[in-house]
Amino acid sequence: MYNPTLPTPSLTKAGNGDESNGAAGKSFPRSKSYQNETSETLELNNGDIIYLDFLEEGHSSFVLEGINKLRKQGQFCDIILVVEDHEIQAHRAVLAACSPFLFDFFSGLEETTEPLPTYKLKHVHYNGFQYLLDYMYTGRLHVPLENVPAVYATSLNLKMETATKICAGFLANHLTTANCLGIRRFTKDVAFKQAVDEYIRSNLKDIMLSKSFFGLTDLQVEVVGLDESITNEVMEQRFFSLVLDWAKENLNDLKPKMDRLVEKVNVLYLQSDNTLKDCAEVEDTVLSSEDDLVQDYKKARRRDKFKIKATSPSTNGNGQLFHKFNINPEEAVSVAEREWSIVAICKTSENAYLAIAVLDGRLMAITAHVRPVPPTNGDQSKEGSIVPDSPPAQSSNRHRLSPVLKKTSITPLQPMSAARCALGAVELDGKLIVCGGYDRGECLRSAETFTIRDNQWTKMADMNRARGRFGAAVLNGAIYVCGGSDGWKELSCVEKYDPATQKWKPVCSMLKERSNHSVVTLNDKLYCIGGCEGQRSITTCECYDPVTNTWSRIASLKTARSQACVCAAEGLLYVIGGTDLWNTLSSVECYDPQTNTWTPRASLNSARRGAGAGLVNGMMIVVGGSDGTQSLVSSEFYDFITNTWSVGPSLISPRANLSVVSVDSRLFAVGGFSGKKFLSSLEWLDQDDLEWFGHVPKLLDTPTQSKTQETITNGGTVIDAQKEKRETSDVLPVEEKQQVYHINGSSETVTVNEQLVSS
Repeated sequence: MYNPTLPTPSLTKAGNGDESNGAAGKSFPRSKSYQNETSETLELNNGDIIYLDFLEEGHSSFVLEGINKLRKQGQFCDIILVVEDHEIQAHRAVLAACSPFLFDFFSGLEETTEPLPTYKLKHVHYNGFQYLLDYMYTGRLHVPLENVPAVYATSLNLKMETATKICAGFLANHLTTANCLGIRRFTKDVAFKQAVDEYIRSNLKDIMLSKSFFGLTDLQVEVVGLDESITNEVMEQRFFSLVLDWAKENLNDLKPKMDRLVEKVNVLYLQSDNTLKDCAEVEDTVLSSEDDLVQDYKKARRRDKFKIKATSPSTNGNGQLFHKFNINPEEAVSVAEREWSIVAICKTSENAYLAIAVLDGRLMAITAHVRPVPPTNGDQSKEGSIVPDSPPAQSSNRHRLSPVLKKTSITPLQPMSAARCALGAVELDGKLIVCGGYDRGECLRSAETFTIRDNQWTKMADMNRARGRFGAAVLNGAIYVCGGSDGWKELSCVEKYDPATQKWKPVCSMLKERSNHSVVTLNDKLYCIGGCEGQRSITTCECYDPVTNTWSRIASLKTARSQACVCAAEGLLYVIGGTDLWNTLSSVECYDPQTNTWTPRASLNSARRGAGAGLVNGMMIVVGGSDGTQSLVSSEFYDFITNTWSVGPSLISPRANLSVVSVDSRLFAVGGFSGKKFLSSLEWLDQDDLEWFGHVPKLLDTPTQSKTQETITNGGTVIDAQKEKRETSDVLPVEEKQQVYHINGSSETVTVNEQLVSS
């Protein structure tokens, strides 16, 4: 009997290879009688074949919904993807159908006997992949604004064209001065890239006040040899194109050295063939011998020959349980194929320029100072040309130093004898002292001292124990190193260095073994804060009294944290950031020894672990660290009065697990890990211009008053100095700044529906 609740199927016939007569697709009434009713196919009297033709509306969505439920319940899954700290069970057929990249990857896999093989996705952020995974199973993108850039970047690498196009359109309509640089870093679509570049050019002055701008790596160049000034935009574009050509020439697949180019000021000479060349490689007969800057630069470069150290390729351990595959196509692209372009240019002062550019696929800032040679009488320069008609050696003009070089000599700061990460660094008797740490996985016992005026490191007595990830501080004229790890186990032992005897000796051990903790001096006592015990971060804290040579417990942190940085100010202790071993933290806690209590303070703008902290101009500064995915160059200032954080100056090199210490009224950032290598370098902060330098500071004028205090003891208050306020833009936009693409979506989320399987 016919069931009226079910849809009625139709019967269609197919002709004998001829469908032009309109018979194909024709419906027949149910009352018609047919022959051969018991056969697999029904035939009409004229021999036509009959088919049942029924289409269930919503079937594709119903199937996808069912498969998505199976995924969430872990049923019939045949693959596990590891994205950051998340394990995701999925069906490779669904992933391969939606992502051409994953299709190619799965197609190239060898057969495996593993019931549920596991693959780790490198260079993928979970906050981008999770939305694309839902999109693969549902056809719907529903993404908070702050996560759309991550979704765009991930969809681009996975070659999911529709998702990429939708995200690009949404982002183009929601560009702000706060997010445009971050979006430009991974933009690939030509039209989208042009829209972002135009926005940056139109809003460059406001962008230069944003947090993202201060996070850009800076390439600094000083150019000599120009016989005329740069007078228009065409000449500016041509000039920075020469800088890009020079950088590309110094960076190829055989000798990558972009990191070396940004670690110092590069003094370049404009040759008669309209190319730039490092002054260290130019003959003295070409350059003026009266130019002290150039001659000092050439001498420094001859002393500081870069030595390339061979490194062995990394290998997988025998116990590896998952396979890794890289979805970042940039790593397979040669230098010539990666992007090199000028995005925006502005003149910042007389003969000083700034450009936002893409070098070797990296969004960077280029700061350039030009020292033109005035033309001699009778010289006729060609309009629009920046080619020198005569070498600068023929001019007696003494070139002015750039703003950068007014603060420093041309001599780079001498690096430590060994690269050190998770080290201890303190100031003692006007000298910078470093000890311990890790050098490519090896714990160090060595210690050395740095004299700024001599720009020289001197070896000290080794510690009794090799240790890294420990805390160090100065108390009553002696150096204390506490806990840490020797590479095998966590330590509770403490050593004290007496400068009078120049020896290390053990003192009372801490109550608990710990590493990645923070140590600071306050009120003639040592405080040890948090840290790591085994595979967990801890909240416990201890205090050392040198009079009794004993450790005692104090109030525990409200949040377990390791790799936090600590700073003492106004009789209080501030512990900042860190990690709970699952998440990188932005939270801040303040300890009052009078009440033995911890109270929360305003959180950082950016979560970070392995950072350093100090005091500058009456404010606390937090420098570098890691956000959990990359080492950072950024810094932040904390205002004790307003309980707010603002953007600080960017380091020259990204540094995680560094040490920050004040020496001779200057704040130094020492060692750490750049994300690619362990560092032996250091840099210092100029507190007037708030800029980091990697060269020896000029010490002709000794500061009469220190603006930086590393530790405030005996409950003293921080001296209020004039504070430089920097405006920061909100992470989320307040209003739409530009209308380029038009899609359906609110200012907070982008919602797109697409049927993935056609009927």
